[in-house]
Amino acid sequence: MKAINKAKSMEKLVLEGSLYKALLTLALPIMLNNFISTLYNLGDAYWVSKLGDIPMAAINFVWPVSFLTFSIAMGISIAGGSIVSQYIGAKKTDEARETAQQLYIFGVLFGVFSSVLGWLLTPTIITLMGATGDLYYNSVVYLRILFIEMPFLFIMNIFFTMNQAQGDTVTPTIINGTSAILNILMDPLFIFTFGLGIEGAAIATVLSKIPFALYGIYRMSKGMEATRIKPLKFIINKEKMSDLIRIGIPSSLGFSGVALGFIVLFSIFASYGDHAITAVGIGNRLNGLAFMPAIGIGAALSTITGQNLGAKNIQRIKKAFRASLFIALTLLAFTCSILWIFSYQLVNIFTDTPEVLELGSFYLKILATTTWTISFFNCSIGLFNGSGHTKYSMFLEGGRLWLIRMPLIYLLALVPSIGKDSIWYAIGLSNVISAIIAFSITFLGVWQHPKLKSIN
Repeated sequence: MKAINKAKSMEKLVLEGSLYKALLTLALPIMLNNFISTLYNLGDAYWVSKLGDIPMAAINFVWPVSFLTFSIAMGISIAGGSIVSQYIGAKKTDEARETAQQLYIFGVLFGVFSSVLGWLLTPTIITLMGATGDLYYNSVVYLRILFIEMPFLFIMNIFFTMNQAQGDTVTPTIINGTSAILNILMDPLFIFTFGLGIEGAAIATVLSKIPFALYGIYRMSKGMEATRIKPLKFIINKEKMSDLIRIGIPSSLGFSGVALGFIVLFSIFASYGDHAITAVGIGNRLNGLAFMPAIGIGAALSTITGQNLGAKNIQRIKKAFRASLFIALTLLAFTCSILWIFSYQLVNIFTDTPEVLELGSFYLKILATTTWTISFFNCSIGLFNGSGHTKYSMFLEGGRLWLIRMPLIYLLALVPSIGKDSIWYAIGLSNVISAIIAFSITFLGVWQHPKLKSIN
């Protein structure tokens, strides 16, 4: 009963209360969640870095591959969150529950399938990416074990999405935080005490997900009013599954495009040497802390957009969008300044190799100069995801890498004074260009029209 009253109170805040309070109430736990996840990634990187630069390069090298697999489930989850939040706003609880059930079925089935397929194809994938020698060996060992976590990772993501759709962003933060702490504690145990090296890091990651995925299933079956599921019921509802796939596939393709783009980028980094792979991995992980507020605010805006669109309150969504931009820009101005000022010291936490320090610090300063523009990008994405217009998210997410970043790398490389540094400049410049495009598209107003026929 307490959980139900809390959900209704949050629903009232989202639909009627102060928008700044609603955005921050929803976003702060998400930001904390992302902060914890980033700290987990940094903690993982810290312990692996003690094994040397090659193992460190390996965990960075395989990240796009695991993200590619996860991107499909993530896109479907975003669709599920959008649909459920609109049903909640329209007071259609039964429809919301059935959507949650179909999302759960998809997560379990696809998670098992991707886990088995990923395990079998890992050596081939790493070979195609251009890894050889020790980098190949460490990458295969780490990625194969990582694929085991996919079903559990999918379930956790679905549980988080269903909570967020109801306005509960605190529960996912607590669970994700506990999982991250468990992983950080188990890392040195498996890596050094048991002597398993990089294999131990992967095992710790998998074990830190399993109990919380099972808890997510329990909570979704017992304690969630608008998204309650039946864990043993695997009956596909064609209409609801069709809605998930129809709205979710564009978002999945967008994330997949990003993952494939990073696979190509890391293949380019591989041609620069192991130091480049290590430097970009450290830079990306640290930059994750800087743009974390924009992700949280964008996700909060998605929930507010979905529920208010279901309640047919367009003007409130417009005000929420403006408020979200103000909050995100203010926070990113601070975090990007920290990255710029302490770039060398931050990279030095993970390595003392001169070449990696130089490259990593240079890359981090370029990111710090442009990352603030992600405020416009992520708030626009939140608007499109919340309204179910995930085709625009797909275009923006995938286009940023394939239509902007990749061409820029080759064009800037033609400038004699830039040369090989083109890859660093292209990443920063692509953030600015994609933010301008995303912000411009919001003025078309397509997000004002729900994708669900039953909401219109």
